[in-house]
Amino acid sequence: MPRERYCIRCGRLVPPDEPLINGLCPQCYLKYHGVFASTPILNIVICPRCGSWYYRGEWYPPLPLGEVIRKVLIKESGKLLNREVKLLDAEITSPIYKINESQYAVDAKLHVLLADSYPAVVDSRIVLNIEKRVCPRCLRITGKAHKALVQIRSVRGRLDEEDRRIINKALNEPGIIEDIVEVKENKHGIDVKLLSSVTARRLSTILTREAGAKVTESFKQTHYRPSKGSWDGITTLSVRLPDIRVGDLVMVRGKPGVVRERDKHGFNVELFDDGSQHRLRYDDYWRGEVEKPGYMVYEKEYEVVAVDKSSVYMVEEDSGEFVEYPKTPSLSGVHEGDRVKRVRIKDKVYMVKE
Repeated sequence: MPRERYCIRCGRLVPPDEPLINGLCPQCYLKYHGVFASTPILNIVICPRCGSWYYRGEWYPPLPLGEVIRKVLIKESGKLLNREVKLLDAEITSPIYKINESQYAVDAKLHVLLADSYPAVVDSRIVLNIEKRVCPRCLRITGKAHKALVQIRSVRGRLDEEDRRIINKALNEPGIIEDIVEVKENKHGIDVKLLSSVTARRLSTILTREAGAKVTESFKQTHYRPSKGSWDGITTLSVRLPDIRVGDLVMVRGKPGVVRERDKHGFNVELFDDGSQHRLRYDDYWRGEVEKPGYMVYEKEYEVVAVDKSSVYMVEEDSGEFVEYPKTPSLSGVHEGDRVKRVRIKDKVYMVKE
């Protein structure tokens, strides 16, 4: 028969499925020894500017303070707990409260394993030494130190609302926003200072993917590091956004047309002469195969009042001007009630359905 085991403090017969820890049953062990070898004190280092936290020589991304305490407690548990106790998990169950002039504390619920076999839940108070220390990233931002500059401009000479929407979305992407030192807007566009050239290239890649941007990179040397055998400096990326919107009048390889659709991959142009649709890429635009000449302008707007096999009949609302226009391929799909705009290209006139 197995030898019977009794707790030396309470005298209880300890069943086979419970450990006897230094002669004590689990309940007496927790009552008289507890789980900690001494008062649990954690050193918590937090950046007051961004909330990043520091542990054993490394800065970590911002987290709620309770979660930082939980993570540090788990990492430090090996030094704090009795050797018969293993911490499985912890929950911070109270806000931080002050206990003296220099220390704070939180209440925690600890999920532990006694003698590698007996699970238990213990309520405990964790004492905190909280140090506020500005992280290296915030120090660089405060000093306006940056390694890269991204200059975002539009071919039209100014940014419109669609440009701003795409830029703001890119600036708030994970991996971008954390490295931004400064964002400045001027009448020409937006300048973004960043902590690293890697992040700057990532930003320009997003703008190229989402808006068809063209990127030019340059590097300005600032000082030489003999120990590394290399130059430090500022990487500048010039990001130009295309001036292409739905409804724009364009010349495609010398033929006039109108932009009908646009997305991040390219745009569709309907040619006036034959009504054909052409899918174009932003590379075509940057190579000069698509242009927006200043002489291509919308003049008047008409409402279609009748259509027959050969002609389209229109009225200009403000003046009441009546126009009969041949039913060209670009007007083949118009119906009564549609809006049509007149476009003059040098000495030639086209009618374009809205």
